[in-house]
Amino acid sequence: MNERVKVVVEAVVASVQAALVDKQVTELEYRTAVRYLMKIAEERETALLCDVFFNSTVVATKARTSQGSTPAIEGPYYRDDAPFVGERLKTYDTDDHKPLLIKGTVRGADGNLVDGVTIDVWHSTPDGKYSGFHDNIPTDFYRGKLRVGAGGGFRVLTTMPVPYQIPNKGPTGALLEIMGGHSWRPAHVHFKVKAPGFETLTTQYYFEGGDWVSDDCCHGVDSRLVIPDAVEDGARVMNIDFVIEPAHAQSGVGA
Repeated sequence: MNERVKVVVEAVVASVQAALVDKQVTELEYRTAVRYLMKIAEERETALLCDVFFNSTVVATKARTSQGSTPAIEGPYYRDDAPFVGERLKTYDTDDHKPLLIKGTVRGADGNLVDGVTIDVWHSTPDGKYSGFHDNIPTDFYRGKLRVGAGGGFRVLTTMPVPYQIPNKGPTGALLEIMGGHSWRPAHVHFKVKAPGFETLTTQYYFEGGDWVSDDCCHGVDSRLVIPDAVEDGARVMNIDFVIEPAHAQSGVGA
């Protein structure tokens, strides 16, 4: 028996049962909910539904005990096979959006430099799509891996991402609409910082004053992840000093 699975599942079930009692959910409402969950599975939106409502909670719990930079939700569009790049991400030749310079440093929680750091960077196209997932866009567009230099620094030039809607034509979007919500995410850039012997930092950063920053449908925006508006040589600048913490033992449900 996996005690961790038992404890977590029993707690989740107890919370749902308490809500059913507290809100006096009827048999008809219950059956409607079951059919809805079956529809979610049929439309392959189980991960989407869970991410919209629960991923930010798990990340916030992690953030309260982390010694490193603020984590954030990963989202469904990470690709481990992104290529290593130099100082520029590949973008559309016709992409006339505002240039974006991403730069900063990576250090350990003790303030020291860390060897062997790589950073995955990925963000949306100017039309809100992701390479390797949408419209047959090649994986090497708008994403790439960076090697952090010996001095702990990194920099890469790309173009500004845009706000976009998560898949909103299926049952997840319908539920958000019924609840009076929406399916928009603010413009953001994803990062995954890795180094041997350190916890992987998965996060994303947003732009001060951007649309939907204060009303993200996935509740993923932490104020510490919003970058102040700054321009350098005509490019919007995202200046980030990442801090990563030493690896620690895991005791999750997969143990």
